Amino acid sequence: MKNLTIISLALLTLFAACTDGQKSSDEDAALNSITTNNDDAQTGSFSFDGKSVEGVVSTQYLGDKVKGNFSVLCQHDNEGGSGNPDFALLQITFLNESDAINNPSLKVFDGPTLAMSDSQPGFATITLSGRGNGLIKAKSFSGTDKTTGNISVSGRTITLKDVTLYNRDGAMKTVNATISF
Repeated sequence: MKNLTIISLALLTLFAACTDGQKSSDEDAALNSITTNNDDAQTGSFSFDGKSVEGVVSTQYLGDKVKGNFSVLCQHDNEGGSGNPDFALLQITFLNESDAINNPSLKVFDGPTLAMSDSQPGFATITLSGRGNGLIKAKSFSGTDKTTGNISVSGRTITLKDVTLYNRDGAMKTVNATISF
């Protein structure tokens, strides 16, 4: 019986070690497929709840630069101390960079993320997250079937006009933005 317990513990330890190694390599592969560009140090602006903010713009290629999803992020980070944090992130993700620049009829996708395999042209996800200013860290806002408003891209500038985003609880934020990338 004692030998069976020792063997069982050894097998459990080996299994746990193998599982952790697989998880790390899967996470590493996912992280290696994301390329972030923030060389140009551009800024963008967006508003929600009547508050306008400016932020640094960066872009991400999720996977292949030609075929993978393309994401534009505008991050406002104004540390107000632990008593008054002020952080907001607006992220817009397209099928790929070419679709973002060349598709004349973009629509807001119903959900927080595009499917990386089987995405359709002409859709973009829009997600607003942060903390402070009416934003709660664990409750981001994204497009749903109730979303209204317009998204367009012209000359590598994204314009959002009165786009309504919702969180899991049904709360709504109306977002306007001008973000060059």
